[in-house]
Amino acid sequence: MKKLLVLLGFVPSTLFAQISYTVTVTKLKAKADDCDGGIVTLCSQAPQDPVINIWTNDSDANEFTNCWVFENDPEAEYNLWKDIQNLEIANVSNTSTTFISFDMSGFESDAPISTGCTSIVGDDAVYERQFVQQIELANIPENTDHLEILDLDDVYFAEVIIRWFDANLGLSASVQDLNFSLVPNPTNGIFKINLESQGIDQFTAVVRDLSGRIVLRQEALHHQSEIDLGMQESGVYLVSVETNEIIKTERILLQ
Repeated sequence: MKKLLVLLGFVPSTLFAQISYTVTVTKLKAKADDCDGGIVTLCSQAPQDPVINIWTNDSDANEFTNCWVFENDPEAEYNLWKDIQNLEIANVSNTSTTFISFDMSGFESDAPISTGCTSIVGDDAVYERQFVQQIELANIPENTDHLEILDLDDVYFAEVIIRWFDANLGLSASVQDLNFSLVPNPTNGIFKINLESQGIDQFTAVVRDLSGRIVLRQEALHHQSEIDLGMQESGVYLVSVETNEIIKTERILLQ
Protein backbone atom coordinates (compact mmCIF):
# COMPACT_ATOMS: atom_id res chain seq x y z
CA MET A 1 0.00 0.00 0.00
CA LYS A 2 1.37 3.41 -0.91
CA LYS A 3 0.70 6.58 1.03
CA LEU A 4 1.23 10.00 -0.49
CA LEU A 5 1.60 12.99 1.79
CA VAL A 6 1.85 16.50 0.36
CA LEU A 7 2.79 19.61 2.33
CA LEU A 8 2.81 22.93 0.51
CA GLY A 9 4.87 25.83 1.72
CA PHE A 10 4.25 29.56 1.72
CA VAL A 11 4.98 31.35 -1.57
CA PRO A 12 5.81 35.05 -1.16
CA SER A 13 5.54 37.57 -3.98
CA THR A 14 8.40 39.60 -5.34
CA LEU A 15 8.56 43.11 -6.72
CA PHE A 16 10.85 42.45 -9.68
CA ALA A 17 9.24 39.18 -10.74
CA GLN A 18 9.67 37.77 -14.24
CA ILE A 19 10.22 33.99 -14.03
CA SER A 20 7.60 31.25 -13.73
CA TYR A 21 8.44 27.59 -13.25
CA THR A 22 7.07 24.17 -12.37
CA VAL A 23 8.72 21.04 -10.95
CA THR A 24 7.15 17.61 -11.46
CA VAL A 25 8.25 14.29 -9.91
CA THR A 26 7.84 11.22 -12.14
CA LYS A 27 9.87 8.40 -10.51
CA LEU A 28 11.45 7.48 -7.17
CA LYS A 29 14.07 4.90 -6.21
CA ALA A 30 15.76 3.66 -3.02
CA LYS A 31 18.97 1.63 -2.76
CA ALA A 32 18.31 1.10 0.93
CA ASP A 33 18.00 -2.20 2.82
CA ASP A 34 15.45 -2.71 5.59
CA CYS A 35 17.91 -5.06 7.32
CA ASP A 36 21.06 -2.95 7.48
CA GLY A 37 23.29 -4.67 10.02
CA GLY A 38 20.95 -7.66 10.33
CA ILE A 39 21.25 -11.32 9.45
CA VAL A 40 21.75 -11.64 5.69
CA THR A 41 19.51 -14.70 5.27
CA LEU A 42 16.65 -12.87 6.97
CA CYS A 43 17.16 -9.56 5.15
CA SER A 44 16.14 -11.06 1.80
CA GLN A 45 12.67 -11.62 3.24
CA ALA A 46 12.34 -8.12 4.70
CA PRO A 47 9.56 -5.86 3.38
CA GLN A 48 10.70 -2.72 1.57
CA ASP A 49 9.32 0.46 3.10
CA PRO A 50 11.26 3.48 1.78
CA VAL A 51 10.24 6.99 2.77
CA ILE A 52 11.49 9.82 0.55
CA ASN A 53 11.19 13.57 1.11
CA ILE A 54 11.93 16.30 -1.45
CA TRP A 55 12.14 20.04 -0.91
CA THR A 56 12.36 22.70 -3.63
CA ASN A 57 13.73 26.19 -2.92
CA ASP A 58 14.69 29.29 -4.85
CA SER A 59 16.36 32.62 -4.10
CA ASP A 60 12.99 34.30 -3.39
CA ALA A 61 12.37 31.91 -0.47
CA ASN A 62 9.66 29.94 -2.28
CA GLU A 63 9.71 26.49 -0.66
CA PHE A 64 7.65 23.37 -1.24
CA THR A 65 8.00 19.95 0.41
CA ASN A 66 6.53 16.57 -0.41
CA CYS A 67 6.82 13.14 1.17
CA TRP A 68 6.21 9.66 -0.21
CA VAL A 69 5.74 6.63 2.08
CA PHE A 70 5.79 3.15 0.51
CA GLU A 71 4.63 0.33 2.77
CA ASN A 72 5.62 -3.20 1.67
CA ASP A 73 5.34 -2.18 -1.99
CA PRO A 74 7.06 -4.72 -4.31
CA GLU A 75 7.42 -2.00 -6.96
CA ALA A 76 9.51 0.06 -4.53
CA GLU A 77 12.00 -2.65 -3.60
CA TYR A 78 15.77 -2.23 -3.48
CA ASN A 79 17.20 -0.31 -6.46
CA LEU A 80 13.97 -0.37 -8.50
CA TRP A 81 12.54 2.76 -10.09
CA LYS A 82 9.00 3.30 -8.83
CA ASP A 83 6.80 5.00 -11.42
CA ILE A 84 4.39 7.34 -9.68
CA GLN A 85 1.55 9.38 -11.07
CA ASN A 86 3.33 12.53 -12.21
CA LEU A 87 3.04 15.02 -9.37
CA GLU A 88 3.66 18.74 -9.76
CA ILE A 89 5.40 19.59 -6.49
CA ALA A 90 6.18 23.25 -7.23
CA ASN A 91 4.41 25.89 -9.30
CA VAL A 92 5.73 29.43 -8.92
CA SER A 93 4.82 32.54 -10.91
CA ASN A 94 6.35 36.01 -10.95
CA THR A 95 9.65 35.37 -9.23
CA SER A 96 13.09 36.83 -9.90
CA THR A 97 14.97 33.65 -9.04
CA THR A 98 17.68 32.37 -11.36
CA PHE A 99 17.85 28.86 -9.89
CA ILE A 100 15.92 26.02 -8.26
CA SER A 101 17.64 24.01 -5.51
CA PHE A 102 16.67 20.62 -4.11
CA ASP A 103 17.02 19.04 -0.66
CA MET A 104 16.19 15.40 0.08
CA SER A 105 15.89 13.05 3.02
CA GLY A 106 15.08 9.36 3.22
CA PHE A 107 14.90 6.27 5.42
CA GLU A 108 13.61 2.69 5.55
CA SER A 109 10.64 2.55 7.91
CA ASP A 110 11.42 -0.55 10.00
CA ALA A 111 10.02 0.62 13.32
CA PRO A 112 6.89 -1.16 14.61
CA ILE A 113 4.99 2.15 14.79
CA SER A 114 4.87 4.23 11.62
CA THR A 115 5.65 7.92 12.05
CA GLY A 116 4.98 9.00 8.48
CA CYS A 117 7.67 11.25 7.02
CA THR A 118 9.88 11.44 10.14
CA SER A 119 12.28 8.63 11.07
CA ILE A 120 12.49 7.20 14.58
CA VAL A 121 14.77 4.76 16.43
CA GLY A 122 14.77 1.42 14.63
CA ASP A 123 14.61 2.76 11.09
CA ASP A 124 17.41 1.88 8.65
CA ALA A 125 19.38 3.85 6.06
CA VAL A 126 18.41 7.15 7.64
CA TYR A 127 19.52 10.28 5.78
CA GLU A 128 18.37 13.55 7.29
CA ARG A 129 17.46 16.52 5.12
CA GLN A 130 20.41 17.77 3.07
CA PHE A 131 21.18 19.69 -0.10
CA VAL A 132 21.50 17.53 -3.23
CA GLN A 133 21.46 19.74 -6.32
CA GLN A 134 20.99 23.27 -7.67
CA ILE A 135 19.74 23.91 -11.20
CA GLU A 136 20.63 27.21 -12.86
CA LEU A 137 17.69 28.09 -15.11
CA ALA A 138 19.96 29.79 -17.65
CA ASN A 139 21.64 26.41 -18.25
CA ILE A 140 18.48 24.53 -19.27
CA PRO A 141 16.10 25.12 -22.22
CA GLU A 142 13.31 27.65 -21.71
CA ASN A 143 9.65 26.67 -22.09
CA THR A 144 10.35 22.96 -22.53
CA ASP A 145 10.56 19.94 -20.22
CA HIS A 146 14.02 19.34 -18.75
CA LEU A 147 14.67 16.05 -16.93
CA GLU A 148 17.05 15.75 -13.95
CA ILE A 149 17.92 12.83 -11.66
CA LEU A 150 18.29 13.88 -8.02
CA ASP A 151 20.76 11.71 -6.07
CA LEU A 152 20.97 11.62 -2.27
CA ASP A 153 24.34 9.99 -1.55
CA ASP A 154 23.69 7.22 -4.11
CA VAL A 155 20.93 5.81 -1.86
CA TYR A 156 17.74 7.76 -2.63
CA PHE A 157 16.87 9.05 -6.10
CA ALA A 158 14.13 11.07 -7.80
CA GLU A 159 13.40 11.81 -11.45
CA VAL A 160 12.08 15.35 -11.83
CA ILE A 161 11.02 17.50 -14.78
CA ILE A 162 11.65 21.25 -14.63
CA ARG A 163 9.87 23.73 -16.90
CA TRP A 164 10.40 27.50 -16.84
CA PHE A 165 9.70 30.56 -18.96
CA ASP A 166 10.18 34.31 -18.90
CA ALA A 167 6.80 35.82 -18.01
CA ASN A 168 7.82 39.13 -19.59
CA LEU A 169 7.74 37.48 -23.02
CA GLY A 170 4.09 36.58 -22.59
CA LEU A 171 4.57 32.89 -23.37
CA SER A 172 1.85 30.55 -22.19
CA ALA A 173 2.84 27.79 -19.75
CA SER A 174 -0.43 25.93 -20.27
CA VAL A 175 -0.33 22.82 -22.43
CA GLN A 176 -3.87 21.62 -21.78
CA ASP A 177 -4.91 22.37 -25.38
CA LEU A 178 -2.01 20.43 -26.90
CA ASN A 179 -2.49 16.67 -26.90
CA PHE A 180 -0.65 13.99 -28.82
CA SER A 181 0.14 10.28 -28.71
CA LEU A 182 3.28 8.28 -29.53
CA VAL A 183 2.53 4.99 -31.30
CA PRO A 184 3.95 2.45 -30.67
CA ASN A 185 5.52 3.12 -27.30
CA PRO A 186 7.85 1.31 -26.58
CA THR A 187 9.25 1.35 -30.12
CA ASN A 188 11.93 -0.55 -31.99
CA GLY A 189 12.93 2.62 -33.84
CA ILE A 190 10.05 3.96 -35.96
CA PHE A 191 6.98 5.52 -34.34
CA LYS A 192 4.34 8.12 -35.16
CA ILE A 193 3.38 11.31 -33.40
CA ASN A 194 -0.39 11.70 -33.69
CA LEU A 195 -1.58 15.21 -32.90
CA GLU A 196 -5.02 14.99 -31.30
CA SER A 197 -5.72 18.70 -30.75
CA GLN A 198 -8.29 20.47 -32.90
CA GLY A 199 -7.36 23.57 -34.88
CA ILE A 200 -3.64 22.73 -35.13
CA ASP A 201 -2.43 21.44 -38.49
CA GLN A 202 1.35 21.76 -38.21
CA PHE A 203 4.00 21.39 -35.54
CA THR A 204 7.69 20.84 -34.92
CA ALA A 205 8.82 17.53 -33.42
CA VAL A 206 12.00 17.62 -31.30
CA VAL A 207 13.57 14.49 -29.78
CA ARG A 208 16.15 14.78 -27.00
CA ASP A 209 18.10 12.22 -25.01
CA LEU A 210 18.09 12.42 -21.20
CA SER A 211 21.12 14.72 -21.21
CA GLY A 212 19.10 17.29 -23.17
CA ARG A 213 20.98 16.75 -26.47
CA ILE A 214 18.75 17.14 -29.54
CA VAL A 215 18.96 13.98 -31.66
CA LEU A 216 16.22 14.91 -34.16
CA ARG A 217 14.19 17.95 -35.23
CA GLN A 218 11.45 17.58 -37.83
CA GLU A 219 8.65 19.75 -39.22
CA ALA A 220 5.28 18.06 -39.59
CA LEU A 221 1.94 18.72 -41.32
CA HIS A 222 -1.55 17.21 -41.18
CA HIS A 223 -1.55 16.12 -37.53
CA GLN A 224 1.01 13.35 -37.89
CA SER A 225 4.75 12.80 -38.17
CA GLU A 226 6.75 9.59 -38.54
CA ILE A 227 9.96 9.53 -36.48
CA ASP A 228 12.89 7.18 -37.08
CA LEU A 229 15.27 6.66 -34.14
CA GLY A 230 16.74 3.48 -35.58
CA MET A 231 20.27 4.92 -35.49
CA GLN A 232 20.05 5.86 -31.80
CA GLU A 233 21.00 3.77 -28.79
CA SER A 234 18.30 2.04 -26.77
CA GLY A 235 16.90 4.00 -23.83
CA VAL A 236 14.40 6.69 -22.86
CA TYR A 237 13.99 9.78 -25.05
CA LEU A 238 11.98 12.98 -24.61
CA VAL A 239 9.68 13.80 -27.51
CA SER A 240 8.48 17.43 -27.66
CA VAL A 241 5.74 18.86 -29.85
CA GLU A 242 6.12 22.60 -30.42
CA THR A 243 3.36 24.74 -31.91
CA ASN A 244 1.90 28.22 -31.36
CA GLU A 245 4.40 29.01 -28.60
CA ILE A 246 3.24 25.93 -26.66
CA ILE A 247 5.51 22.96 -26.00
CA LYS A 248 4.51 19.60 -24.56
CA THR A 249 6.84 16.67 -23.91
CA GLU A 250 6.27 12.93 -23.49
CA ARG A 251 8.71 10.07 -22.92
CA ILE A 252 9.26 7.18 -25.29
CA LEU A 253 11.22 3.98 -24.75
CA LEU A 254 13.50 2.88 -27.60
CA GLN A 255 14.12 -0.86 -27.29
